[in-house]
Amino acid sequence: MKKSADAEYDFLDFWEANQKFIAMKQGTTENLMHFKEQFLRQAEVLQDLYGVAWFQNFAVKTKAYAAIASTDTAAKDKFKDDIFEAVLATGFLCNCDQTRRAPLMLDLQTNYCREVDYYPKTVSKAQDMLKIHMDVIKIRK
Repeated sequence: MKKSADAEYDFLDFWEANQKFIAMKQGTTENLMHFKEQFLRQAEVLQDLYGVAWFQNFAVKTKAYAAIASTDTAAKDKFKDDIFEAVLATGFLCNCDQTRRAPLMLDLQTNYCREVDYYPKTVSKAQDMLKIHMDVIKIRK
């Protein structure tokens, strides 16, 4: 049943959108492309709720932003402009089927501990990494 605009409570809508996005998981038999489409639709809802500034405020609190030279304002601005997509890329990896992505995530985390950041910065790159990873797993079987 669809709610009327009069019955929408903004605070409840906010929490429901967040819960839906965080709880969203790829099914064990679900196609990666199908999951990506659903994931991006829900991400648009969050972006509409939070706006760009919320993600940019998060960006300036990250280690990656702090590592950019203080005099390189163009790089800092680009990092803030690209943060929403980078957050989505990580979320996409985290919400994909755990059994299919676990070794990839372990590799990314291990490299990050070695100060090598291979985490994808776009959802498309995350999808490519997952596809290649899953293809390698199929070949090994």
